[in-house]
Amino acid sequence: MNEWGYPMFVLLLTLDLAIGATRVSLLNARPLRLLKKHDSQPGRVDRTLALIESPRLRANLRLSQTLMRFLLAVLVVQWVQGWYTDVRTQVIVEFASLLVLTMLMLIIEFSLEQRVMRDPDGWALGLVNFGQAVMILFSPLTFLPLLVLKPTGGHQSYAQFTEDELKTWVESDQEPGSLEREERQMIYSIFHFGDTLTREIMVPRIDILALDVNTTQADAIQAFLTSGHSRLPVYESTIDNVIGLLYAKDLLKTSPNHDVRFSQRELLRPAYFVPETKKVDELLAEMQSQRIHLGIVVDEYGGVAGLVTLEDIVEEIVGEIRDEYDTASEEVLYQEVGQQEYIFQGRIDLDDFNEVMGSHLSKDEADTLAGYLYDQMGRVPQGGESIVVGGLSFTIEQVSGRRIRRVRVCRVLPSEEKQGNDKHD
Repeated sequence: MNEWGYPMFVLLLTLDLAIGATRVSLLNARPLRLLKKHDSQPGRVDRTLALIESPRLRANLRLSQTLMRFLLAVLVVQWVQGWYTDVRTQVIVEFASLLVLTMLMLIIEFSLEQRVMRDPDGWALGLVNFGQAVMILFSPLTFLPLLVLKPTGGHQSYAQFTEDELKTWVESDQEPGSLEREERQMIYSIFHFGDTLTREIMVPRIDILALDVNTTQADAIQAFLTSGHSRLPVYESTIDNVIGLLYAKDLLKTSPNHDVRFSQRELLRPAYFVPETKKVDELLAEMQSQRIHLGIVVDEYGGVAGLVTLEDIVEEIVGEIRDEYDTASEEVLYQEVGQQEYIFQGRIDLDDFNEVMGSHLSKDEADTLAGYLYDQMGRVPQGGESIVVGGLSFTIEQVSGRRIRRVRVCRVLPSEEKQGNDKHD
């Protein structure tokens, strides 16, 4: 190797390692963590994020690193060339030299990669200028291949966000003017949207307003006026036998004859039935594609378990949507009445209850607070009964028939919990 060979070898090796470190850091850097450094290094962070989002990033870095290694191999072959006059021996020496170079490169690259992975964000910020230079130099060489591959591959962003990272960011972002409480709640709702079942958001069977097939026109009109609904299920004999949906606009088009009945089913539209175990995200996509606004939820035995509307699905993300027909009791699922003391409606979802009380009541046996208390007590309670579970005291405030309407909940000390359970037993 001549006098310029060694410096060239060191230069190419340094460039190769720098390109490798740039590739590993940029492809593993997390934008959320980089954004937290924006105030101290705004320009550098912006350039780093732009590189991460570039569709040419991976191609340019891979091409440049391949070129560096090719040139290193050429230098090594030139260095050992002419060592032996025997052709076979010379070939073996050249092959062995390339093998040693490969092993050396793997060891160095592996060690460097481990070091970079300890802080990919810091390395990405430090190497952003070098990365930009590589992009400028090699973009002309990768332009045509990427242009050919674009119709099949398209643009892929490497700035991936994991659910845990987003959750951590939402929880830790406490700066003034950042996320509001409602925005945080909406993000959490989106996280759990795909895991939510239809039965968790449906209007339960006991709250369904439905019309008998023999309902008179006057009674049907009154039902629409009172409820404010635009469509109602119609059943025959029993609520488990829903035969269709009656739309208010269809009813209003008929002649005002109070003797008209719906036994001919001329006004009924087909009902859409959905199993109670269907995922809410799948249900939303299906209702959107079929332009359905109301579905009848059925249980595993084919009976009606409840009904679900598009509004119920949207409320799962954005929260309660109230209109002029919602009553005061429907508007408030819970109310704080004292120091760490609340009155909850029995129909409140256990997830919402746990969020308010900071508890961890299990949803294995029930989806609502009332269902949970039924499971804990093993019977239908009477008004005034109490039970202490998980550091919380539950007092049944109101029972309508066999349905728990309102529950008073407050925190208790461990000693009080034991006394309460002994009394309950």
